Amino acid sequence: MKKTVKILIILVVFVIISVIIINVILRNKQTVVCIDAGHGGNDVGAYLDKRYEKEDTLKIAKLIKQYLEEQDIKVILTRDSDEAVSLGKRCKIANKKLADVFVSIHRNSSEDAQANGIEIWTNSQKANDDIELAENILKELEKTEIQSNRGIKNGSIKGENTNYYVLNNTNMPSCLIELGFISNEEDNKLLDENIEAYAKAIANGILEKLEVEE
Repeated sequence: MKKTVKILIILVVFVIISVIIINVILRNKQTVVCIDAGHGGNDVGAYLDKRYEKEDTLKIAKLIKQYLEEQDIKVILTRDSDEAVSLGKRCKIANKKLADVFVSIHRNSSEDAQANGIEIWTNSQKANDDIELAENILKELEKTEIQSNRGIKNGSIKGENTNYYVLNNTNMPSCLIELGFISNEEDNKLLDENIEAYAKAIANGILEKLEVEE
């Protein structure tokens, strides 16, 4: 009986020490943000003449990474070059690194050449955190007074009952930004002239969300 009691005491002490260690690790965990540059490689995304979505998204993602790292935020890119990365792998990267936030960067497109502006998509199944993140980012983008605001949308372009894969399969607050229409010459011009302002606004929106969570 005494031997059993000793074993139980040892197990209890082990569990307590383990919990303490885990809590210390979690407290000291550096904040991690995953930035997803949409498309890549053979998947060029939307395009206009020789302008490809995959190139715009990578430029913006790298700038966002730069601004966030200046604030001591660890940033993971789902791709840092012109390579094809599956949707599943993008989600695995974010989940494996225990990212606190996931933001996917895209450009919009339409047969209507007049369609313009920025919109942000959120997962309709985990709306609260996603919407808060999207609102913070859109608010910062709106402050630039550069492009029109098309608002926050739930679900996907196929409807509110569907969600974009990367938003549906990441374990942290996430959103997908359509940063202007690549099919609109004026939107392209605005992006080229203000890409740093856009990237900084997105970074600031992310930082605001992280501060709210802390």
